Amino acid sequence: MSAVDITVKNTGTSEANYYVTVEFLDSEQHSLATEYTYFGHVSASATMSRTAYGVVPTDGRGLAVRLVEVKREVVPTKAPASALDTAMDLFVEQGLVPAGTPYGDCPDTTPQAYWIGDRGNCWTAVNTLPPLPATSAPPPALAVPTPTLPGTVCRDGRVSGSTGRGTCSHHGGIAR
Repeated sequence: MSAVDITVKNTGTSEANYYVTVEFLDSEQHSLATEYTYFGHVSASATMSRTAYGVVPTDGRGLAVRLVEVKREVVPTKAPASALDTAMDLFVEQGLVPAGTPYGDCPDTTPQAYWIGDRGNCWTAVNTLPPLPATSAPPPALAVPTPTLPGTVCRDGRVSGSTGRGTCSHHGGIAR
């Protein structure tokens, strides 16, 4: 496996996302693999690096890397990026998405929509409802019927099928 380091520098005045596409070529300029690398939320005047990995040619000859495309997308200011970053951190922590999964805001959406993993898969955040107000009266207690047991209940808890004289005599007598 071969690797190439890719570095982007945001020369703009606002935060931006970068999408970089590189192609790994063999010695005859045949494409071996295409690698898509995402640089999310690069601050203004900041630099960020990532490593792209490609296959080694089977013929053992040279490997070239060709820069195919660089897209720069200004991070919209509709929603604070920190809220989305916090949500992604939570998703990663809970194992819902792997670390490094690309994400961002969907442009020109009302209400604000977001994407995770696939820029074409936009979803909107759902506001949570406020808690219901507490009531002053407790909920009514449910009436629990008292079971009717066949026979007689003795003091030690045993149920005897007998109802006559001497019932429960060896169990402490009849329970009252």
